This record gives sequence, structure tokens and C-alpha cells, in this order.
Amino acid sequence: LTAMVAHRSWARCRAIAMVMLMAMAMAVRGEGEDEEETPWQQEGWDLRAWDGHVQWDDDVAVLNGRNFETVAGRAPHMLVEFYAPWCGHCQKFEPIYQKVASHMRMEKINVMLAKVNAIEEPTLSQSMGVMGFPSLYWYAYGRMRSYEGGKRNSSMVEWISFHARRDAVHVVHSNREAEDLLEAMGAEEAVIGRFLHHHSVEAMAFMIAAEEDDTSYPNSSMPYVMVLEARGLGVARLGSEAGEERQEGELQGPAMGPSLVLRRSQAAGGGSVVLGRWFQPPKWHQLPPERRYALFDADRIKSFVATYRMPRVVELTGKVWRRVLQSPVRNQTLLFSDPFSPGHEQRMAAFAAVAEEWFGKVLFLQISSNFTSVLKYFGLTASDFPAVVVAVAGHEETDKGEMYRLDQSRPQFNLTTVAMAASSSSSSSSSS
Repeated sequence: LTAMVAHRSWARCRAIAMVMLMAMAMAVRGEGEDEEETPWQQEGWDLRAWDGHVQWDDDVAVLNGRNFETVAGRAPHMLVEFYAPWCGHCQKFEPIYQKVASHMRMEKINVMLAKVNAIEEPTLSQSMGVMGFPSLYWYAYGRMRSYEGGKRNSSMVEWISFHARRDAVHVVHSNREAEDLLEAMGAEEAVIGRFLHHHSVEAMAFMIAAEEDDTSYPNSSMPYVMVLEARGLGVARLGSEAGEERQEGELQGPAMGPSLVLRRSQAAGGGSVVLGRWFQPPKWHQLPPERRYALFDADRIKSFVATYRMPRVVELTGKVWRRVLQSPVRNQTLLFSDPFSPGHEQRMAAFAAVAEEWFGKVLFLQISSNFTSVLKYFGLTASDFPAVVVAVAGHEETDKGEMYRLDQSRPQFNLTTVAMAASSSSSSSSSS
């Protein structure tokens, strides 16, 4: 250490010393003494075998107030139905639910389908906010959300199979393995996280975010790659600066502890962006401190990925429609302009210049005249093109917010005029 101090900065010396201490601690601890895994993380875990206190109705688990929290917290994926015996809809739904449960078992999909008699369990039903029957809730790694799939046999199988898929998270043990995996997959974009254990709090948040990322459902999903370093992360080669972007897309930069990087596709601008506390999702300041200051929170990760996987200007197509609807950035500026119309390139250039400055705070969309439903929503027709609309989101989810249409007949608001003026000003300054 004396030699290190003589030739290196104290900060680097301290980092090296910490790595050495972590390595010594892991050596003392022993390789085979890792934290105990929960049953569902063990290979070949049997849903029925882990707890004999759960009763089964064919392939559906029957839960109550005494065992509900335990099962929900330990099953990797669970769909639970709250029903009333006298409910006609529940009676019609029962054979469908049983059939789906049997299908999951025969296909060896690691998911539990359960049901709760809401009439016999009023306290549990009230705590879940059950308002009607049947009510379906989805649990993934202990976190609950409303079931968003259909109630027919085929649509339920499709939704459950997608969200309980084993490849939602790919687990590797080095950066090289991660690179080789993404290359073999031909993945242009990916979310890569580094963790000590896959059952740590940070890794669990990563897994939840991956499971809930259904922007490409049901066709495909963005790869989430978990790099595990069982003997300590040390100086993990992941960028750690606030808002740091890498053009080469390589995992670089010093970082201690768990890290997460989003590799962006070329269509979104390429490079990589590293998650940090600098990223604040909408209304994040309203959350309690234990969540507000947690870097690895599932909702923060989801919002970060959904925001930065988008390009500066989104050309609205059917392929990105779902991403736009699920984007956490609710404020929007929309350019209504057809690609082959006169002045379109100049308008897009001016639009992109503004988008560069407001990226992450405002979603910039270019919309063609063939999206008639969008035009109708904003009260426009193809004859109104080109047009620019600023849509300010409301405070509540049900609040439509406010919309402002910029008058393109006025030079100071006309994108073509602004773009041409900026272009000529740039040309004259460069020639001088």
C-alpha cells in the first residue's frame, strides 16, 4: 500500500483496498456458503411439493388469509382469482381457469394458478381492493399487479406464457458471456445488469422490471441480461457517471456495487446509457423516501428503459405504437407531416433540434396522414398538414390534459421557416 500511495491517487488506492478486502472476505466465507436460495430458484422445483399446507382443486391452488402472503411471496409467478360462489360469471369462467392451469402444468411452465373465495375471506378481499367478480391479479417475484390479459383459454395461455417465460432474464457470469450472448441473439438493444446474487434485492427489482416489460408483447421482448459475480463486483466495468452515454456500446467505466446499463439500438441513436439517481421518473418526488432514494427500484428501471430506448424523434408506426402508449413521458409535441411532402426534411431537422434539448421530458412524435384515428383525436385532417401540436399531460391518469396547436401561418411558429432561417444562418457563419 505504501508503494501504491507513492505512485497513485489516494482514491484509487482506497478502491483497490476495498476490492482486496472483499476478496479476502469471500475467501474466508467459502465458495459453498452462499445465501440460501428460495425454493422457486432451485432447478426442478415442484409447485406442489414446497408446502403441504396448500390445498388443490385439480391444478388450481386454493388459498386463504392464512397462507396467501406466504404463497404469493414465494411462488415465482402466480395468477390468483377472487371469486364468489353465487357469481354466474365466475361459474362460467371456472372450467376455463381449470383448463389453463392444467395446460401450464403439462407444458411445465413455472407458474401457479390459484383462487380465493372472496365471500369466505372478506378481509383479504378488501385488502386487495376487490370490487367485482371474478377479479384476477398477477404476482411476479412477490409483486402484485392487475392481470391485463383476456379471459378466453387461448388469450390467457398466451399472456401467462409470455410473462412466466424463463428467458425473461438471461443469466451469465462475465461481460464476455454477455457480449457473446447478445451477438448470438443478434440483439441491437439490451438491458444489462451486474449483481452479486440473483436473489439480492437489486437483482429482484431487475427481474421484476424484465417480467413487466411487455412493450413488444406478444411477439418479442428486449433482452435483459444479468451478469453475476459471485465473488464480488470489485471495480465493475460499467459506466457510472450521471447520464453517461457511450457511442461504442461497451460496458466501461468504474463502478462499485450493482450497476445497470441500457444498450440502445441504432434506430434510437446507438450508444449506451447508465442508470443513476439523476434519472427521476414522473412524480418520483411524491414517493416515500425508501423508494425515492432506491436506485434499483423496479418502476425506476422500467421508466428508465422505456424512456431511453426511444429515439429523439419517434416516427409513429404500428411497430412502436405500444411503446408510445406505455412511455412514462406523458408530455408530447407532435409534428403532423407526410415524409414526401415539400419541406418535410427541413421540418424534421428543426423538430429534432428541439427534441435534442427536451429529450426525456417531452416525447416528440412525427405522424403521417394515414393515422386517421390520431388525426381525429386531435381534431385534424390531412388538409391541415403540416401542423404542430403541443399536448400537456393532465395531473391524473383520467385527465386528458391540454392541447395547443401552433399556428403554422405565422413565421415565428412555422417549422419550415425556422429551419430554413437556422440553416442559412449556419451557412453564413461558417463561410465567414
